[in-house]
Amino acid sequence: MLLEGTGMTARWQAGGIYVISASRFGAADRDDDIIVTARKRAERPIDIPVALTSIGGRAMERRGGRSVAEILQEAPGVGVYDQGNGLSKIMIRGVSTSLGANENGYYLDDLPFTGVTVPLSPDVRAWDLDRIEVLRGPQGTLFGEGSMGGTIRILTKGADLDVWEAKAAGFMSGTHGGGANGGIKGALNAPIIPGILAVRVAATHERFDGWLDDDAAGTRNLNGQRFDTVRVRLRFDPVARLSITGSYWFYQGRFPTGGSLGTDNGQQSRSSVLRTTPRHRLYNGAARYDFGGAELFYGYSHSDYRLPQNGLLLGGAISAVIGIKVDSHELRLASAGGGPLQWTVGGYLRDADRNDNLDFALFGIDNVDSTRSRARAVFGEATYTPGGAPIDITAGLRYYEEDLGGYEVNSGIVTHDQGDTYRSVNPRVSIAWHPRPDATIYASAAKGFRAGQLQPTTSLALGKQFGIDLPPALGQDSIWTYELGGKADLFDHMLTIEGAIYYSDWKDVTVRIPIAATGFNGLINSKGIRSKGAELSVILRPMNGLTLSANGGYVDATYSGAVAGTGIIKGAIADDVASFTASASIDYGAQIADGVFGTARIGWQHSSPRSFVAFPGYLPGDTIDRIDARVGLDFDRVSVALFADNLTNENGATSYRLVQTIASGGTDISAFRPRPRTIGIEASLRFGGRP
Repeated sequence: MLLEGTGMTARWQAGGIYVISASRFGAADRDDDIIVTARKRAERPIDIPVALTSIGGRAMERRGGRSVAEILQEAPGVGVYDQGNGLSKIMIRGVSTSLGANENGYYLDDLPFTGVTVPLSPDVRAWDLDRIEVLRGPQGTLFGEGSMGGTIRILTKGADLDVWEAKAAGFMSGTHGGGANGGIKGALNAPIIPGILAVRVAATHERFDGWLDDDAAGTRNLNGQRFDTVRVRLRFDPVARLSITGSYWFYQGRFPTGGSLGTDNGQQSRSSVLRTTPRHRLYNGAARYDFGGAELFYGYSHSDYRLPQNGLLLGGAISAVIGIKVDSHELRLASAGGGPLQWTVGGYLRDADRNDNLDFALFGIDNVDSTRSRARAVFGEATYTPGGAPIDITAGLRYYEEDLGGYEVNSGIVTHDQGDTYRSVNPRVSIAWHPRPDATIYASAAKGFRAGQLQPTTSLALGKQFGIDLPPALGQDSIWTYELGGKADLFDHMLTIEGAIYYSDWKDVTVRIPIAATGFNGLINSKGIRSKGAELSVILRPMNGLTLSANGGYVDATYSGAVAGTGIIKGAIADDVASFTASASIDYGAQIADGVFGTARIGWQHSSPRSFVAFPGYLPGDTIDRIDARVGLDFDRVSVALFADNLTNENGATSYRLVQTIASGGTDISAFRPRPRTIGIEASLRFGGRP
């Protein structure tokens, strides 16, 4: 009642925190009032000495985002392109590679996903999420292996113990040069025993027609897509200080006639036409106990990811199946409440097994590759505020160790890999000054790392045939980043600004070395990549209901030395890196009649071309400018919106262009492409829930 007529609302956050903010129609879904756990304890983003973007789940749904990949590029310094097959390529601050374990952390709720030997970022649909946190810069101390360019945390909505909620949404659309699309989504929160036990279920089903053609075969709209997902979350609070949660994720993608790899004239690639059916199951369990001055956390996850692919590659039939199983455990104790010293200590265990089955008769390959990874780590971080001064000093350290081994079977002949053990000590230090309660200026130095990997025996064998000497195992790589940044809320939250400049030295980066004209490659450690860059994010709220935002990131990422046998020379632009990324948007919401609110949004995303100098024959991609627009009406329980994605019908190459000779003769030049202009309508219905 005290907020009535103010245009403000109050809502509850985990940990007993109430956040007062503008209503959902009065500030275009502000994300600045989100409480984040980027340092594994609840804090305001403005107080954290880390370059950080947080995007709330409600804002994602009102923007009409279909997948997390569509949302991520709104963070400065982050570049993403969708491969159209359930996978996306993510670059953060110039850190991007297609080799080894994940180069950027990819957390699904509390624990990370890893591709073990090849970076993988499984698709997550942007429905019923609590928030996404994008942490830029190495996060090796708290988030561990692979968090070199940064860490992406995808946090789903938990079960609410007290409030019933049901919501559903459906959409229909049409794609230029393609066909009809449609989907339905739903979510239900049920307090089974109010205050003690609750369950939340969310599900989606989406179908998208293709748009790439094969004129020679007389077929059209070949790259259709289908997504089916289910998430279940359970929360049980048997006593006041103990909370136990469990969750189940299921994802199934179907891409029966290939992904979005196409030519400049809208034809499907002839060099790579792979039917893909990725499936991902994830089981999570966690418990938190509040001791008053500290919170104890234990989390466990089991991930089962399978990626079958079959079809044509370079004109020959190929069948490839990737299977990854990961079991992770984390135990940590973190301070809670006030006081000059805030701290976190913990330990981490991870067992991962990856199995690759490859049958490619064109090159006489019948290969099974099994990789076993066993990792463990201990970590700690502390922040001290001396004498109540507006200064925070943070220091952290992580010790990591991983054993890597496995075997390969080539045409029935078993070869045991040599194996290796990798160790790394990874510090982070920062100092932050808070000149006012809503401002932070900081300087930091941090190290990120990844274990090495084993050389595929297929590459070793082919390399010997062509006189190329390849190492049996690759060394680990690491990165140091030095950063100066600041963030502030100004003029009573009318203006929010965040910026950073940084320098990174990424050593021993694994790169590909072509093996003659076979289309295959070996792996070798390079001297590394050096990067320097800057980021800026500005949000302006000049009047109630109107939000203007702009983000940009520039990175100059170049190789530190030449690599023989490749196109890499000293000073060459790093592979698969967009030097400049940017986004901007205008959001407006206002009451237009009693009980009726109007909303409108237009957004722009920009990415500079990517190249791949390791393979001299490959060609650069294109500058990409994508514009999305949306207008809608919100009633008490119903919302209706019209949307246009890729309004200007951008069809450039989002990746570098592959240039490959196919078995039947000729050359294929292709790259990943964005979905053409798609126009549609979406309606949603909701009951219950919190304000």
